[in-house]
Amino acid sequence: MEEREKSGRLSPEIYVYATNKSFLNVYDALRIEKIKIEVAGYDPATNRQTGHASAWLDAHEARLIAHLVTNRLFPAVTGGKWEKFGGSQRDDGSIESRTFTIEWDEGDGGRYARFPYRLTIANGPGRKTQTGGVSPAGEPSARLNMRLPEADMMKVMLAVGAYMQAYEAAHHHRIVADRMRELNAKMAERSGGRPDAVSRDVETPADFEPVTPTTPQGPRTSSQSQAPSAPAARPTLRSIPGGNTDLNRIDKSRASRAG
Repeated sequence: MEEREKSGRLSPEIYVYATNKSFLNVYDALRIEKIKIEVAGYDPATNRQTGHASAWLDAHEARLIAHLVTNRLFPAVTGGKWEKFGGSQRDDGSIESRTFTIEWDEGDGGRYARFPYRLTIANGPGRKTQTGGVSPAGEPSARLNMRLPEADMMKVMLAVGAYMQAYEAAHHHRIVADRMRELNAKMAERSGGRPDAVSRDVETPADFEPVTPTTPQGPRTSSQSQAPSAPAARPTLRSIPGGNTDLNRIDKSRASRAG
């Protein structure tokens, strides 16, 4: 069953799309890893709402739909129809079903070729399934649909995809920390609730050689850290017998003979 928000906080609108009789609103619920889709009908003559229905999409489902729509793969991959069943328990204890359907339907003879995408949201009574989900139980109490041109549907999903990427980049550290807490809780549960039994083993490479620890030295003072190290003592130079002594002796003897 879907998790419901009871904080009462307003969610930012990711995108708003309007026709002459309907509104499509996409809301940010990424703090619970979802987005909210809402279709509302209204009467342009009276400017009054004529109906309302909403559904929730998991973040990974929204990424998939955004990828398929923006890359023009939706009809080929889904066969022209994608459906999401969900729901939640109301405050009075009853179960509400929410069904969200996306279809590629050009109509008979291409009647709706200019508006091939059809979005439908149905809300009504539901029942729990054996897997913990919710399925419709009878006719929905609210069903709204609207058609969009392919280019407009692509604009909506491009905005959704870009918004989700920006959100995940801005909250990356928190998301990673939350997932690590969930992983640690799962591992502790598998080990019988003993935190010390959580596996933290790291595979050691076969050619790993431990480094011999060196004796730690005390902290260096600021003068020591800034002063250059003293050069090593140079060895004492000693004279080597031979060299040019014989040549000097020959030159002197030649000079005396010439004189």
